[in-house]
Amino acid sequence: MLVFEALNALHGDCLLLRYTDTQGKSRLWLIDGGPRSGNVNGARLSVWKDVMLPRLKTIGGPPPITIDLGIVSHIDDDHINGIEKMAMDLVAARPHPGDVVFRRFWFNSFGSLVGSLPTEGGASPAELSSVMTNLSLDVDGEHDGAAILQSVGQGISLASSLETLGLGGNQPFGGLIATSKGQPAFLIDDASVTIIGPLQSRLDTLQKSWQKALTKATKKARAAALQKLFASDGQLDNSIPNLSSIVALVEIAGKSLLLTGDARGDDIVSAWTNLELPDCKRTVDLLKVPHHGSFANNPEGFVRFFNATHYVFSADGKHENPDPPVLEGLISFHGGRPVIMHFTNADIKWTKPYRLERGGAQVQTLQEMLDALKEAYPGPWAYNLRPEAAPSVEIVLL
Repeated sequence: MLVFEALNALHGDCLLLRYTDTQGKSRLWLIDGGPRSGNVNGARLSVWKDVMLPRLKTIGGPPPITIDLGIVSHIDDDHINGIEKMAMDLVAARPHPGDVVFRRFWFNSFGSLVGSLPTEGGASPAELSSVMTNLSLDVDGEHDGAAILQSVGQGISLASSLETLGLGGNQPFGGLIATSKGQPAFLIDDASVTIIGPLQSRLDTLQKSWQKALTKATKKARAAALQKLFASDGQLDNSIPNLSSIVALVEIAGKSLLLTGDARGDDIVSAWTNLELPDCKRTVDLLKVPHHGSFANNPEGFVRFFNATHYVFSADGKHENPDPPVLEGLISFHGGRPVIMHFTNADIKWTKPYRLERGGAQVQTLQEMLDALKEAYPGPWAYNLRPEAAPSVEIVLL
């Protein structure tokens, strides 16, 4: 058995991986925990309480449910919130068991990524908080200063809870999870895991830039330098949290899954090349599309580079995700194969209409887009929408 689920995490990610190892033991992974909450059909939905935990109880039996590997890909609220809340509940429940028991956990805290504040001179913690709260920029329609500061705080909270629960250290890595040339794959309960991101070179540059920004001579100069670290680079995502996403190639019983978080596609391709992975592995059974299908994270080179059978979009239209050009680009490159696009939410409407490059049809909803794509690119490709009453899109790979 090998089953991948993308839960209804609104505009975020909350993913489950279930498989049976070679000893016949059932394994369960939880990757990301979705955002705090959102409105669905006029009602408030909490991803953590209303979707993630009930689904875990359904498939895992009565608590405590054993989760063999927990992963938070990066610190954005739409990925970390549910698991931060879960970890806090587990700490509060001690010495009694909580709803779940994690055997292993992977998470790169913000402090481990950028380093601590300078001990002398430069920005104080209070000034840093003020600068980040008042950032005026908006990266890819998403990352304002208040959201960045909130996510950093959530990361600090989660790191503290993991240490209390004895889950710190990113075992078996023993520290920061990153990728560099010559790094081997890790075997985790009969699953081979190759870390594709974040790039160690990207993190090295980030840490140097962060420290340099914090030691600028004046408050105004520090604010400008910090803002630049969160600004976009033309049409590409340059957000610190997103570029630090844990990206992993997971291989189980001859099947492969590429888990991408909110990483940038060109970083994934660069890391793949640096690791000198064979071309045959570029054909994967499932690809979780980076950053909910954002145009800024799915450049043409990335979309062309990998050949997947299943493409998973975890999004609900917020921030215009998934971006229509990404959908058309994917089908224009791969629609001649029997691929399937999976969507966690069907009721998506974009702010502005989109006109297809082929055929010129104008669309504004996801269903209109899929119908128009079928007309313009009539290959064997297909799509799968999560049924409204179902908690997830479920993909059986084995």
